[in-house]
Amino acid sequence: MKRSGPYSDFVAGASAGSAWRGSHSGTPDLLREAISESWQRRFRETCGKGQVEWRQTLQRGKQYAAGFMQGAGMSVALCPIPLQTKASAVVCAGEDENALVQTLSQLELLPLHEIVVVAGQPTERLFSQARGLGNAIVVSLPDRVDPDIGRALGVKLTGADTVLFVDGANVVGAEQLARFLWECDGKLDVVLNDLGARMRTFRHRKGVERLQEFLNASLKREDLKINSLSVLPFALSRNALDTLGAGALSVPVKAHAQAILKGLKFGTGGFVGAGGLPGFADSGWKKAAGDHAEAWREALSVRGNRMHFADTMRNRGILGEWAT
Repeated sequence: MKRSGPYSDFVAGASAGSAWRGSHSGTPDLLREAISESWQRRFRETCGKGQVEWRQTLQRGKQYAAGFMQGAGMSVALCPIPLQTKASAVVCAGEDENALVQTLSQLELLPLHEIVVVAGQPTERLFSQARGLGNAIVVSLPDRVDPDIGRALGVKLTGADTVLFVDGANVVGAEQLARFLWECDGKLDVVLNDLGARMRTFRHRKGVERLQEFLNASLKREDLKINSLSVLPFALSRNALDTLGAGALSVPVKAHAQAILKGLKFGTGGFVGAGGLPGFADSGWKKAAGDHAEAWREALSVRGNRMHFADTMRNRGILGEWAT
């Protein structure tokens, strides 16, 4: 196994960058692709099959990329993460076009096979920005659609092993998004935004947060706390998408319940401030309650009327044939 560490990664990167410069007339896109591929090989060779902590992985990647760029004599912005599988992102355009453009600029820094942008009547500026990315697919719809439905439509266009779902109205830095890809890559099926890390005391929680926590508890996943697929960003594996079906994402809370019921592997990708829960602001209470009711209806159909919870309070035998 090759030596690893910040300095040795920098030196290895510089050597690889110099060799690349000698055989390529590079462009920024080609340089970004070369660094990503080269760092993936280096990471596999130095880490073997052992578990590596995320922060260490990110720091090492930065050192390797810095060395590669020095050796190549070129510089480019990127977030180097060593993915074993192909990854894509799906983003639904909101009303704030500036936020969407900034979101795309952050996604451009990640080693993504494609970026699917779902937009209702996209402007020329959006098309121009997408064309500049090179790996973007813009889905143009005749009218605006609910963001959940837009993401469900968009994911049908990608066959990647890992799909990152991003809020087009809430700009999140590439390094924060990178962790969701890293945690999902060949490890987990569902990687959630870890709101539980900042969970307040019960009396200070919003009504929607209480619904989310109760749903997880009723499905015997208290460890998930208030975390939910209704909160962006999140990442799903190809196994999760094939198991749930793209259409399930049109009601994320119901998809969340189905993922638990089907035994998919859950985890978190760190905390990302969402500035409110998509579609579930105070004014959206009825929608939130309705979506959670659908989730519980799904759970009841699978686990029975008591969802496998024993009734230890009532002597139902007294009812005889009327007992349920």
